[in-house]
Amino acid sequence: MKGDCEGFGARALAAVLAGISLLAVPSLRAQSGTEGAATSPAGETDSAAIATLAAWADQVWLSLLDRDGAYYGRLAEEGIFQRFNPRMNPEYELDIRTSLFHPGEEAQWAEVPNGFRLAAASINHPHILNLVDWRQEIHVSGPVDLMARYRRERTLTARRDYPWIGVRWRGVLGTPWSAQVGIGVHFFKPSADVEVALARSWRDGADRSWALEVRLAALDTFNEVIFQGLGVRADEVDAHYDYAGVPLAARTTLRAAASRWRAELHAGSSRRSEVQVTFPATDLAPFTQSEQVRFLGTLLQVTPLDRVTLALHGTWARADTERWAPASGLGFALREQTVTLGARARTRLNPAWAVETELVRVRRPEWRTPDGGAPREHRDREVFARAALVRYPEAGWTARLAYTLLDRDSGFLAPWLTAQSHRLITEAGHRFRSGFEVTAGAGWDLDNFGRAPFDGGLLRLSAGW
Repeated sequence: MKGDCEGFGARALAAVLAGISLLAVPSLRAQSGTEGAATSPAGETDSAAIATLAAWADQVWLSLLDRDGAYYGRLAEEGIFQRFNPRMNPEYELDIRTSLFHPGEEAQWAEVPNGFRLAAASINHPHILNLVDWRQEIHVSGPVDLMARYRRERTLTARRDYPWIGVRWRGVLGTPWSAQVGIGVHFFKPSADVEVALARSWRDGADRSWALEVRLAALDTFNEVIFQGLGVRADEVDAHYDYAGVPLAARTTLRAAASRWRAELHAGSSRRSEVQVTFPATDLAPFTQSEQVRFLGTLLQVTPLDRVTLALHGTWARADTERWAPASGLGFALREQTVTLGARARTRLNPAWAVETELVRVRRPEWRTPDGGAPREHRDREVFARAALVRYPEAGWTARLAYTLLDRDSGFLAPWLTAQSHRLITEAGHRFRSGFEVTAGAGWDLDNFGRAPFDGGLLRLSAGW
C-alpha cells in the first residue's frame, strides 16, 4: 500500500487537473473556412453533450440480462458483475479508460439511431477486438419500425455476444406514447429475455425538452417452455434452471434538456429471484441461488459560459447473490457494489480546438460470507484524472494529446491492482462528413519512459447514419 503522503499528492494533482478547463483561455487562431465546429459555430453557446450515463446504464442492464456473458459464466462464485480477475494488471483500468471510447464519444453514440463502432486495443490477450456495437432501425409500414442491435465484448470482465431484435409502434392508440417489444436472442435458448417498453417525449416551454422510457424485462423467458412444453431433456444442457417464480426486472430513464443545461436519471432493479440449479449430465452437486441487481445514476450538465461546459455525475450499482448448497457445503453470500462520483469539463478554444479535463472517484467494495463462516470485506478504491488538448472539427483531421493518472488502492482480493500509473496518450484520426470516423493512437508509460516507453496501441472506428 502507498503511504498517506503519496495518496494525498495524487489526489491533489487530480484536483488540479480537474480545474484546468475552468480557466479563461484565449482563443487560438481561427480555423479555415473548410472546417466547422464539432458542436456549435464560433460565438454560439457550446451546449453539446460532453458525457452521458446511457452507456453505463446499458452495461449494468446487460450484465443482468446476459449473465451467461460474464467472464466466468452464469454460475461463477465471482458473482454477477465479476469486477476482479487475476489476469488484470495494475494498468488494466487505465487501459479501459484510455483505449476504449471516451465520454464524449459515448455521448455521441447515445444520440445515433443507426450506427456501427468498434474499439481495438492491446488490453488483454489473445483478444484485441475488445468492443463492437451495431444498431439499425428500419421503417416497416405506417407507425411500425423494426430495430436490431448487436454487442460483442471481449474484456477481462465479460465475454459477450448479444444480438437483440425488436418492434416499435409509434403513437399507440393515438397517444404520444411509443410501445416496443424486443427479445435478446441468446445462442443458449433458455436464456432468452423478452423486454416491453413504453416511451414518450414532449416539450415544456420554448427550449425545454423531456424524454421518458419505462422498460420491463422477463428474464430467461422461455426456460420453462423449452424444458417442459417442447420436450427438451434437462440432460442435454450443462445446467438446468428451475425458477421458483418468474424473474422480472424493470428500468426507467428520464432525460431533460434546455439551451444551457441537460440532465439524465437512470434507475433499475430486478425482483429477487430464486432458482434451483441441477446438473443432470454430471455428478456436480445441486444448489439453490437467489439473485438481485439494483442501480441508480444521475448526471447534470451546465454551460455557465458560452465556451465552458461542465458535467457532474454519480452512479451506484449493487448485485446480491446468495447460494445454498447443503450437499457440497460450498454455499456463500456475496454483495458487489460500485459507487462512482465524477466531474468533466470542456473549454472550447475555437471551433475545432478544446481543452478537456476529467476527475473520477470510484469505490468497489465487496462483501463475501462463506457458508458457516464470518463475513469478509474487500475494499477497492480508485482515483482517475485526465487533462487533454483535443482537436475535433466537424470534418477533417482529429487529434488528442492527453495526460492521465490512475491511483488505485485495492484490498486482499486484488493486491496486484494496487499502483499509481501515469500515461501520455497520443491520438490522430479523421472525421468525414459522411459520419465515418477513424482514430489510431498509442500510450506512453511515464513511469518507465526511459526503459520501455511504449504502453500499447489502439484503434477506434465509428459510423452513424
